[in-house]
Amino acid sequence: MKVKEMHQMVMDLVGLEFMPEDSGIVFDNEKEVKKVLAGIDMDKTMLMLAKQLGFDCVAQHHPAGIMDPNISELFGRDHMKKLMECGVPANHAHKLAYAGKVKRNQRMHSQNRTQMYDVAKLLDISDVAYHTPADMLAERYVQARMDKLMEEKPMCTVQDIIDNLMEIREYAQALEGQQPEVWVGTPNSPAGKIYVEMYGVGAPTAEEYNAAADAGIGTFICMHATPEVIEGVQKHGKANLIIAGHMASDSLGFNQILDAWEKAGVEIVRISGIV
Repeated sequence: MKVKEMHQMVMDLVGLEFMPEDSGIVFDNEKEVKKVLAGIDMDKTMLMLAKQLGFDCVAQHHPAGIMDPNISELFGRDHMKKLMECGVPANHAHKLAYAGKVKRNQRMHSQNRTQMYDVAKLLDISDVAYHTPADMLAERYVQARMDKLMEEKPMCTVQDIIDNLMEIREYAQALEGQQPEVWVGTPNSPAGKIYVEMYGVGAPTAEEYNAAADAGIGTFICMHATPEVIEGVQKHGKANLIIAGHMASDSLGFNQILDAWEKAGVEIVRISGIV
């Protein structure tokens, strides 16, 4: 299989008309791919290791090496879309989603964005990164389970959500201390309307969560959150916040991509954070 075929498989799997700016082909040597070394986080050392061990391609979840300058636009676009899904009016959603665009652009200004491409080209090994597509797959999977839970048990609690998440292999097998936890609310709190928040380049701000809570969301499930966000949601006093876990949630989505490649005949070796 060629890298471009693998790329198209991801597009088809997720149902995308275009690849998000934080994902895609870092370097393609246009050779046949039979063996892929895959990880949540990969770097130039992993490229060298893969080359030495006879792999044809490195696949990473986090987008090291993706050089599209419009990643900050992706953040705003996706966050606005998701806020509106929660019921936040478009004008308010736009202001919240794009509030940090200048700061994000400033952070990107000094980043070394060519390292992975340069090393992959020098080693003559292909490299791909799929961030948002994998996160979208994870979000859809968990949201479908939560929709079913709310339908079957309208008065479900936060603990019911935790129990449901722990039936998913990636969460059940996550490292101790990285499994789903309640960070705002209590296990016996009514869940209310459950919204899963896993794609969008970065996690929502406290202001975004609180606006969505004002619009009617009772419980959020996300991958991770900073102490400042946790404090902001707690002070607002409306929503529960469940942290599902970063590596496990990333794995839940990325494994779906890797499974599709495996079914097509590509050998996959999983390392570096994949559960």
